[in-house]
Amino acid sequence: MPELKLEQKLSLKQVLTPQLIQSLQLLQIPKLELAAELRAELEQNPMLEIIDNETEIDESDLDRELDRELDEWDNFASGLSLYGSQLPENDPDEEEVDPYFGVSSNKTLYEHLIEQLSITVTDERKYKIGEFIIGNLDSKGFLAIPDERLRNDAERLRIVEPPPSLDEITETINIIQGFNPAGIAARNLQESFLIQLTDSGEEGSLAWIIVEDYFEELKCKNVPQLADILGVSIADVESAMVVLGSLSFAPAADYTGQSGGIIDPDLIVEKVQGRWVVRYNGAGIPELRINGKYRAMLKNRDSLDISAKKFLSKKLNSAQWWIQSLQQRKDTMVRTMRAILHHQFPFFENGPANLLPLKMEEIADEVGVHPATISRVVRDKYVQTPYGVFPLRHFFGGGLATESGEDIATTIVKRRIRAFIAEEDPARPYADQKITEALNNEGIKIARRTVAKYREEMGIPTARMRKKKRK
Repeated sequence: MPELKLEQKLSLKQVLTPQLIQSLQLLQIPKLELAAELRAELEQNPMLEIIDNETEIDESDLDRELDRELDEWDNFASGLSLYGSQLPENDPDEEEVDPYFGVSSNKTLYEHLIEQLSITVTDERKYKIGEFIIGNLDSKGFLAIPDERLRNDAERLRIVEPPPSLDEITETINIIQGFNPAGIAARNLQESFLIQLTDSGEEGSLAWIIVEDYFEELKCKNVPQLADILGVSIADVESAMVVLGSLSFAPAADYTGQSGGIIDPDLIVEKVQGRWVVRYNGAGIPELRINGKYRAMLKNRDSLDISAKKFLSKKLNSAQWWIQSLQQRKDTMVRTMRAILHHQFPFFENGPANLLPLKMEEIADEVGVHPATISRVVRDKYVQTPYGVFPLRHFFGGGLATESGEDIATTIVKRRIRAFIAEEDPARPYADQKITEALNNEGIKIARRTVAKYREEMGIPTARMRKKKRK
């Protein structure tokens, strides 16, 4: 019979308390959801109060002008949508299938446009200019920055050397305006409408003329007046309205933060006096403090009954937790972004084309937290950079080795694959093996099966299918 023994062991075990679990949940929720939860807490916790009124990020005059224009059109849009509902449904069998591009809920607008830029522009200089312009589109897909200012910003940030000319900026904008979704990169709503009409084969039509020459009159929705000015029948103008009713007022609507709302970045990275700095964007998240009046009441216990003391004590603990958790959330996000800045310095210094492979474990080691915490930090968070607004997850990804021993990001390899395909002879498209050999010749160590995997991830058909579709 085996001998029974009693042994004592000393071990360390991490136990997640309910408050710690709540703090981790607070870390991972996006800004809008956090603001909603905070409002709910403020409504039912008298111990918690706002220090200052909520502030908003300053917008440029052009941003405000564009917003005013879109607001002005809200009522008109609903009117146009009634005309648009009269459009006949497309026959799917007659639609031209685009083998390269398609709306994907998993892609950001930036990623969708960069894919098209990669296959359209093979010149490295023009690609960098295009990448910079795409990064400056707003969440609706408009380019609310004058060409001259874009040129000056590109020169200041040294996007390319020598700095781009105004003609190069304008030419590249024109290229991007030809991308899907139609109407993208327009300076204003009128230009967006004209791009969409041209894309659908309506250039020179009555609808196109109304937008081009009578845009202000169009806003008044006075069909008889438009018919009189144009010398056409009311029925003709109404037919044009049917076409206009199919246009989008926000070309990037399917890509706007993947949630339909305007992206409000959580962090801002900018260069100040020659040094890169990380700032927390607290707009929409007010600073909190303990309410002095109720704290004094709790201290003067003789003035309260037992139930009131319990209530205020509970609310005080909750208020203190919120204040500490929000500060911890802010500190963790800033430290994480600083670590990303350190590891992705070439991206910030030289542009998005210089993204490096990066794992969350590397950032976790530098910040001093578990990789799962970094995963929570980057989830649904955005950072504003000189090149545009990016999701934090954009900075993480695998990579491949080069012959020199350096690492190259997967996104860069995919870009090279797209460039090879863009340059191929349509009658004799490159097989995956041919692309593999070309990459190997450039010093990128990659297997044929990896090329095939990347090609499929980008939605590019096989060489046989590309040849068939181009016939």
